[in-house]
Amino acid sequence: MKDKKKKISPRTIILILIVIVIILINIFVYRFAMDVIVLFLLLLAFIFKEQKNFIKEWSIPIILFYLYEFLRGKAYVIAQWLNRPIYNEILVATEKKLFAIQGEIPTVFLQYSMSNINSGNFLPHWYDYVFFFFYISFFWFWLVVAFVIWRKSKDMFKRYMYGLVGFSLFDTLIYILFPSAPPWYAAQTGILPPLQRIMLSHDYLTVKYQALVSTYGNNDFAAWPSHHAAWPFFACLFLVGVFGKKAIPFFIIPLVIVFATWYGAEHYIIDSIAGFAIAGITYWIVMKVGRKK
Repeated sequence: MKDKKKKISPRTIILILIVIVIILINIFVYRFAMDVIVLFLLLLAFIFKEQKNFIKEWSIPIILFYLYEFLRGKAYVIAQWLNRPIYNEILVATEKKLFAIQGEIPTVFLQYSMSNINSGNFLPHWYDYVFFFFYISFFWFWLVVAFVIWRKSKDMFKRYMYGLVGFSLFDTLIYILFPSAPPWYAAQTGILPPLQRIMLSHDYLTVKYQALVSTYGNNDFAAWPSHHAAWPFFACLFLVGVFGKKAIPFFIIPLVIVFATWYGAEHYIIDSIAGFAIAGITYWIVMKVGRKK
């Protein structure tokens, strides 16, 4: 008797198509499209017939997240109003003291070793595209993880979302009181050798960044702690907390993301360490809250 072939359910086909559409949208239409990702997650909730629960349980944390984005965008404006200095030289000095490679900070070493920054033809290598893919996954990875956790455990979802939004809002205070410059800015001021923002210097995709939160303005001086490190690391901690050791391989994602930010002159290693630390501390706190002994 022959084994019956398993048929792919219509719901699975729809999910696959949605994933493909999201990828295509992010490549050709709406780069870093967190807004679009949220809408597609809502569509997924409709497919699972949980749209009411989605709206009820996602609305507040998403609104708080957009509040964070607004405050982060205005943090340096407030810092200027408070006459707060930009932390620039001290970050370079600390990075060099702790992580110097051949007398240079890792970002300088990586760019002058791996990129074409010294050549007259500054074109991306094949691995730049790989790093870029991981770099932009920072914008949607935490949301996808949130949806997976929401489907598995509503309790863990609340801990995850309010934990991530909570430490993000807290970090806006740091960005206001201690505005911190990234490596590319230090290079512009002459503290470091010339650097390129490799993740943003090339046209890896066919469109430019657009998103609802971008209308509130950008903040170039919110580097420490790094949310490029904190968000995906926090997401991976929860994946392991929900699904066990089999989720450990996902930690490759935050590791590659932070490497891309060092290589791309977006963050120092000390920025990433601070991001990992605040994510880890928050995870410990939210997992303790409300737990029975």
